[in-house]
Amino acid sequence: MSSSHQFKSVNKTSIPEARNSHQRWRSQKSTITVGHRDKVYRINPLVTSTVLGLSALLAVGVMTSTAYLFLREDLAKAAMMQQAKMQHLYEDRIANLRTQVDLATSRQMLDQRVVENRVAKLMLRQDKIGAMQEEVRRLIKRATPITTGSTKPAPRKEANNTSKSNGLRLGSLVGTDNPFGAQSAPATTAIASATMAPLVRHGDTILDSVERSLQQAEKSQIAEIKVLKERADAKLAKLAKILKKRGVKIPKETAIGGPLIELKAGGDLLDSMSALDTSLDRLTQLRSVAKRLPNGSPTPGKKISSRYGTRRDPFTGRAAVHGGIDYKARRGTPVLATATGKIVKAGRHGGYGKLVEIDHGNGMTTRYAHLSRIKVKIGQKVIKGGVIGKVGSTGRSTGPHLHYEVRRGSRTMNPIHFVRLEKSLKPYL
Repeated sequence: MSSSHQFKSVNKTSIPEARNSHQRWRSQKSTITVGHRDKVYRINPLVTSTVLGLSALLAVGVMTSTAYLFLREDLAKAAMMQQAKMQHLYEDRIANLRTQVDLATSRQMLDQRVVENRVAKLMLRQDKIGAMQEEVRRLIKRATPITTGSTKPAPRKEANNTSKSNGLRLGSLVGTDNPFGAQSAPATTAIASATMAPLVRHGDTILDSVERSLQQAEKSQIAEIKVLKERADAKLAKLAKILKKRGVKIPKETAIGGPLIELKAGGDLLDSMSALDTSLDRLTQLRSVAKRLPNGSPTPGKKISSRYGTRRDPFTGRAAVHGGIDYKARRGTPVLATATGKIVKAGRHGGYGKLVEIDHGNGMTTRYAHLSRIKVKIGQKVIKGGVIGKVGSTGRSTGPHLHYEVRRGSRTMNPIHFVRLEKSLKPYL
């Protein structure tokens, strides 16, 4: 109660003074008083803060500018070093790329040379096969009638589809559809220039395929030649055996024997052709000898009336040697040469009457006696089956017949063995 009473008793006139005193206090608090000699300066703190801030900023700017001036040269050097480093790195990278490009180019050039060499070798091989095609056809044409007994050429096996396609592919590479056609040197150059990029790009696939095709073609030809050679050698051996059995001397060039040297598929085509040619030459030579060997009957279809050896002589009735065989035939029946040869006698000859004698070589001769007519002259060449005269009854004869002899030198041989020889020789002649 006492305090409330005191508050109420305050003089109203003291309120303005209190307000003025508060304002002076606030004014003193928000200003800075500076005294210099007799003068007093009052400064506002806000202004002071602003001035101090600007001064600080100015100082910082001055310090920064001074530091920049001092550090600018170092910064420039650092920047130059950094740029030089980057340039070196760039140059190293460029050099590395150039090295890789050069290496790639070198590899490509090397691959190209490898492909060019392979293509050149394949072309040479194809030219070789193509150049030998005519010789292969000649050999096959020559060997077919000799080894098979037929005048028609043996059917040739067609290459499989792969070989055909590969052959055509090679033909497209060299500019021809004939896989075995001979090519000139510019064709090889054309391959290197026109097909090198795809060949290098696709590797060796095409070349491998072409090479397999050429190998297959060559193997097929070698296999066919091998079969023909085996047939020729087989005939050669059998024919030589037959001739030896008949006492014929075999020429040394056609002798059979020696180490076994087989022709294997995949060998050299030229060697195979040479081997076949040699076998055919030997077989042809031996066939020529066989063709001059008397065989078959001089009067085909006629019966034998008197055989070779000892018999009773028709004139004396005593035992005598008969050096040939007699064929019963009508007068005028054609008499044929039993082998190729040369006429050495053509005329009357004692008891033989009208006689023709043929020299067949190798010491072999044949005589045809008692002829009614002679159709050849001395020195004339005749072939097997050629008409040399006609059956008669001249000389020491009891009636129309043909007396036939086979001789080796001055010795007579049994003609019946040579008559039967025709059947054995026929498959080889």
